[in-house]
Amino acid sequence: MKLETERDPDGGWYDRFVQLVDDEGQVVEEFGKNPTLNELREAERRHGTRINLWQQGLVCHDCGNQINDRFSAQQDGNLLCWDCATSAESHEQGGLRTNADPTKTVLSESKLHKKSLCDYVINVATGCRHGCKFCYVPSTPAVDNRDEMLDDRANVDDPQQDWGDYLLYRDDLPERVHQGLKETDFSSWKTTDRGRGIVMLSSGTDCYQDRRAAQITRGCVRELIEHDIPTRILTRSPNVTRDIDLFKQADRNLTVGSSIPSFDTALVSVLEPNAPPPMARWEALNDLFESGVPRFVSFSPTYPTMDRDDIHEALSWFSAVDPEVVFHEPINPRGINFEMCIEALEENELQSEADQFRELQERENWREYALNQIQMVRDVANRFDNLSIHTWPSHDLVEMTHGTQKQELKQIRQQISPEPFAE
Repeated sequence: MKLETERDPDGGWYDRFVQLVDDEGQVVEEFGKNPTLNELREAERRHGTRINLWQQGLVCHDCGNQINDRFSAQQDGNLLCWDCATSAESHEQGGLRTNADPTKTVLSESKLHKKSLCDYVINVATGCRHGCKFCYVPSTPAVDNRDEMLDDRANVDDPQQDWGDYLLYRDDLPERVHQGLKETDFSSWKTTDRGRGIVMLSSGTDCYQDRRAAQITRGCVRELIEHDIPTRILTRSPNVTRDIDLFKQADRNLTVGSSIPSFDTALVSVLEPNAPPPMARWEALNDLFESGVPRFVSFSPTYPTMDRDDIHEALSWFSAVDPEVVFHEPINPRGINFEMCIEALEENELQSEADQFRELQERENWREYALNQIQMVRDVANRFDNLSIHTWPSHDLVEMTHGTQKQELKQIRQQISPEPFAE
């Protein structure tokens, strides 16, 4: 299917009616004049096809020029050419500042193969509305080294402190992924032993955090599926279920996971202030399970407040959706993000929990906690016949141990996730 435009005889050159036609030239849907990006992306999902938005006669809402290359949209969905998009002021609503993301990169090589997650990542945005206090992403070079851009595009003073308050979308990413994969020499595609050539959406933001991000994600995933590229999706959002129809087309060359560090709703709501509640995430996993979509769980970062009963409860819920793997990692107290966790707990009058977090700032306390929790998760998982735990002990933890224990942790770090989808 493709877009066609027809001039309005009573209007100017770019005053056109837009319609979607099939391969035989039959009109499938009429959009009228100036359809929004949301209308076009939802039509794409509704008809289960790709709709190219480049060089199709669509015009910029602000300047009236035809969209022939990169583009974005206003918050209300009106299309913008790249010149107008990159000069537009940010939009603020409900404390969240949004704008177009000028990032040129489409597909990035990733070191997450060390965790047996992927060899490449696609991030559909910069920033994340969830605002998880423990999130390490704002301290990574992809965000931390872009202070000037973030200030210019979204008035960001501090990428870490402002995390959850800004979100820059990459609206034209599906078109750019399409073009990039067409030009890719797959003989040079990076495929490590543990990354297995997998592309992950997303490592630096939640790819289903809202409808606009989900629309970008669907377009990118469609391109990856059509090129038979193994794909991993990680999200905290129940919005992921909107694309179950697409996931089924991947012929089990795709897996979908959700991050659920705890089922303590009160605690999670403080540390992940804008993210959906844990049970909503589990329900999304259950929908994937019932639909036969391969799935995994990210049980991380787990908290020092969790005892054996808490871990057993979580693993019981995970077992019910029969995941191919449960990735586990205990929380690490390094960085300002950990201090932000403590501050958030204290501000919400969870002093006992704050004290338990603060104790981990003593490195020996953290070492003991991390080793005990790793062992506890693995021991409890043995009670279930369908749970496979893939643990990630950090390099810091390995260096703080000795002898047999250190060798065991090194072996764990070298293990490959047991998921069959990318074999």
